[in-house]
Amino acid sequence: MAIIGIGGRTGTMFAFELRNSAEILGVGREIEVQKIRGGKIFVETGGEKPIKFEEKVIEEGEFNEEIAPNFIFLCVKNPIGPAVKYYYQRVKGKIPSLILSQNGISAVEDAKKELEEIFGQKAKDVRIIRVSLFNPISSQKINDEVKISYFLPIRLAFGIASGPGGTEDIKEIFEKANIEAEEISPENIKNMEYSKLFTNLIGMATAAGGLGIAEGFEQKEIFEEEIKALKEYIKVVKKGTGKFLNFNHYPIKLFTLLINFLPLTILRIFRKRIVKAITKGRGGKEKGNIDEVEYYNGMVIRLGEKFKVETPINQKIYRRILEIL
Repeated sequence: MAIIGIGGRTGTMFAFELRNSAEILGVGREIEVQKIRGGKIFVETGGEKPIKFEEKVIEEGEFNEEIAPNFIFLCVKNPIGPAVKYYYQRVKGKIPSLILSQNGISAVEDAKKELEEIFGQKAKDVRIIRVSLFNPISSQKINDEVKISYFLPIRLAFGIASGPGGTEDIKEIFEKANIEAEEISPENIKNMEYSKLFTNLIGMATAAGGLGIAEGFEQKEIFEEEIKALKEYIKVVKKGTGKFLNFNHYPIKLFTLLINFLPLTILRIFRKRIVKAITKGRGGKEKGNIDEVEYYNGMVIRLGEKFKVETPINQKIYRRILEIL
């Protein structure tokens, strides 16, 4: 398995957790690869003592046709089109399955577009596995060293988004790595993405104000923005005939029902319980990745335009975050 994006948060986490269940080759940019080779990247899980990351790695320019992985696991940020094109143009012989772990709901479509340009009709034979990761991952730089931390167990949902074949091989890899992986049927992959995006949206208004979840939810204006932005998104998904799913440990469908039907006055009474539930689900970590706002609030805005649903609150949050970035 070639994990693309080594040295970054998600790529390093997956490479570290899968190292005993599959043959891993990490692929990354020169600066990250050199840090790994120099013993400058560490992994911390659940408050345990940081462990030096020492997996086999190569620079992205070293990836060539002689490397024949069964999987290309893309752990780079959106947009993923350039990465799909870069690596799959170098593939010869059997085409590896593609695993996508990006946030948002456009990764599969973006990948399929690039694969079709490279392989034509054969692109339909490429198995695309979609992954929704629920563990937040943080990265802290201390002098010239980097510490990547997250809590265990790793929890995710996955399923076949496109192409032929089953999930037995990737399921076995996840099981051997003690990853809690919930399989989603192919017809529900888009709903899985909608559901994960709901969790990504929580905390964006708060982060736009430079606050943590607890602080932001204490402020009436920010709390109302958070709830109204989620209500807009729920309306957009329903108008687009999508739906939300409940996952093990993450009853997102139930949460959307409560958010959608309860008035703000009632939700405000329970905001401390809401904060507790969010904090627990995120392992105590604060909101990250506001730099992916185009794939969070920006996506809500674009879906709203497509399905003729107004999204003024998401637009307001989107503009504030763009100013920060």
